[in-house]
Amino acid sequence: MATLLNSIRQTSKDSIVYGLGNIAVKIIGFVLIPLYTNPKFFSVDDFGVIAILDITGLVMISVIASGLPQSLMRWYWDKNHTNNQKGIFFMSLITQLVVSLAFCLLLIPLTGQMSSAIFNTTDWSGTLKLIIAASALQALNNIINTLMRLQARSVMFTVTNLSKLLIVLTLTIYFIVFRHIGVKGIYQAQVIGNSLLILFVLPYTIKNCRIYFDFSVTKAMSRYGFPILLANFAAAALNVIDRFSLNSLAALKYVAIYTLAYKISSVLKLVVVDSIKMAVTPLVLQKMEAPDNKRFYSKTLLYSSYVLMLGIIVISLFSYEIIKLITSSKEYWESFYVVPLLSLSVFFLNLRETSSYALIIKKKTRIIGLIVVFSCILNVALNILLIPKLDILGAALATLITQLCYWLMNFYFSQKEYYIPYELRKVTILFVTGGLISFSGLLITDLPLILRITIKTGCLTAFPFILYLFGFYETAELSAIRGFISKWINIRNLPENLKSLRKI
Repeated sequence: MATLLNSIRQTSKDSIVYGLGNIAVKIIGFVLIPLYTNPKFFSVDDFGVIAILDITGLVMISVIASGLPQSLMRWYWDKNHTNNQKGIFFMSLITQLVVSLAFCLLLIPLTGQMSSAIFNTTDWSGTLKLIIAASALQALNNIINTLMRLQARSVMFTVTNLSKLLIVLTLTIYFIVFRHIGVKGIYQAQVIGNSLLILFVLPYTIKNCRIYFDFSVTKAMSRYGFPILLANFAAAALNVIDRFSLNSLAALKYVAIYTLAYKISSVLKLVVVDSIKMAVTPLVLQKMEAPDNKRFYSKTLLYSSYVLMLGIIVISLFSYEIIKLITSSKEYWESFYVVPLLSLSVFFLNLRETSSYALIIKKKTRIIGLIVVFSCILNVALNILLIPKLDILGAALATLITQLCYWLMNFYFSQKEYYIPYELRKVTILFVTGGLISFSGLLITDLPLILRITIKTGCLTAFPFILYLFGFYETAELSAIRGFISKWINIRNLPENLKSLRKI
């Protein structure tokens, strides 16, 4: 039990560091939303174009990455290669460099056709070239970032990537506000930022390289990574189908409105889900043979779901106030009513991410690929069915249903490969209780601001106590909570508490 607690404690510390970095990323992202929604610089349709271009970049990164970060993560801690980790990293880095260059040479000549296919005009060909370059550079950075995660260099990871984002933010504002470059300026800033990050971490990269090449290892990593490439592509497609569908079946206006809601709900994915994943995944691979590994996996799912649901409730309850705060354009305000649906879809995304380790451990990447492809097909079908009738509400419902089915399929096959006794009853209680509270905010939008905030705060505060009534907490967990509260409310413990924070 002590070992388990130490693992969870270390995971929590790393998650907090990653989370702080991710919070900063989102803050930077939110700084740009008032700029993107300001009619002085961009129309509603322009914001829709930015949304489509952004998600096009996400799909490109998933393709260019080719499953190499996941292969590096799996082979770095392989018992047959623990004495050659620098060589494994070198092979991964060189392979990614070759793949990135190949994709650039292949895709850049086709940007005119891509622009016509997406926007029915070639006007965005030049911007797509920038997106391809930025995606190729980001793929290289992902390999280096993966090494930092494998070495538990969470502070270094956060500092370097945050520095890049601050540079991108500054350049974006400069290009748009002062140079009046428009949409193209956003992606010029990304190319520069990704290039500078590679230069920043070059000494670290060289230090962790050893010239090495083994065709058999490369073949095995490629065989492992190729299904992940397909899965990552399909997963990226799954995350963007809704906005492409809105563009095709509705209008750019709805893409813009929906994107604002999506950006707000995606705070949860970046700050909670991604932060935990960054910290947990390397530890999962290290603990494959540990005696307490199954309980560690189970508690990771439960605790991450709990933290996530708190975030979902906050985002959902206060979505109306958040949207009015970040944009003065009334055209975007209606996006608040789909935030609870999109936020709850993140809940199932987290369940999927934290319950699929068996497929990674057993190297069943083909199953992962098939599941995500089926999920994409389902999402397309739901979007075609629902968007013409319900526009952004249809897109949000399609996303929620797809993420639920995606998790159920992933969970079924994971449990068949490697059974883990997850606490599903508690997870169900979390979802039902948190979901009902999240939707309650939609019923009181007409009330005065102070009364609205008071009621919503009361709903949020009631959540952990409602869980207590359902017997959610174990005796040991209640004792730990009481001990934590006692420690932090005692003013005499302040120096020691601050010292413990610095150790994180």
